Amino acid sequence: MARVTKHYIDGRFGQMHYRRAAPARDNGKAPLLMFHMSPYSSVIYDTIMAMLGDQRLTIAIDTPGFGNSDPPPSPPEVPDYAAAMGEVMDSLKLRGVDLFGFHTGSKIALELAIQRPAQVRKIVTVSASIFTDAELAEHRDTYKKTELTDDGSHLVKWWQSAKRWSMKGRTSEQIAKVFYARTMAPSISWWGHRAAFNYKTADALPKVGHPILILNPEDDIWTLTPRAKPLLRNGRIHDLPGWSHGFLDMKPVETATLIQDFLDEPA
Repeated sequence: MARVTKHYIDGRFGQMHYRRAAPARDNGKAPLLMFHMSPYSSVIYDTIMAMLGDQRLTIAIDTPGFGNSDPPPSPPEVPDYAAAMGEVMDSLKLRGVDLFGFHTGSKIALELAIQRPAQVRKIVTVSASIFTDAELAEHRDTYKKTELTDDGSHLVKWWQSAKRWSMKGRTSEQIAKVFYARTMAPSISWWGHRAAFNYKTADALPKVGHPILILNPEDDIWTLTPRAKPLLRNGRIHDLPGWSHGFLDMKPVETATLIQDFLDEPA
């Protein structure tokens, strides 16, 4: 497996942190950029990056304000996040890239493809959140800014949420491996969800002509994702019943195979 290393690069909001894995020799395959879910970081990709990096240059970036990337001065929108990711592409001199996005990261991937259509080849997303007005209001309330408590009970609340949506069999140790990223910068960690809820996936999908594979695990967006099917110009949905949060660590071989097979298909 490829070695995962950590790096920094300057961006519009300050330093951006990213993880990198690459094969020993360049085999001509398109680089893969990975964008994480809110409110975590690129740490969620550590295991699978080691596998994907055997086949192609793989880069997972901490969204501005998350992980070890510097925050914007005010709450950004998804187009701001995507523009920052595009600047990373420029700095690393990447062209003809593939994209992978998880939840909030899937919206960033779609928007980046809209902003830079000629530089994007294929897209893989985890879920496609297409809300009714009532569902959107409920999600905004659930993922609003959390007030910190003197007794640390807010941490218990976050932990219980992680346990609730975890794939069956996921251990506390596996959750703890990434949970710390959930606790970083709590005063602004809600910005990612805010931006995601402001971005309309239903409006974005018809604008994207690139090949798209939407992975649909049985998580909190399981029932929303099928609504994307009639909006896809050049894509398909792959249901993953029984899979949920943590599947990147619990099913890394299967997930890497799904991603690699799609990316290696003739366009």
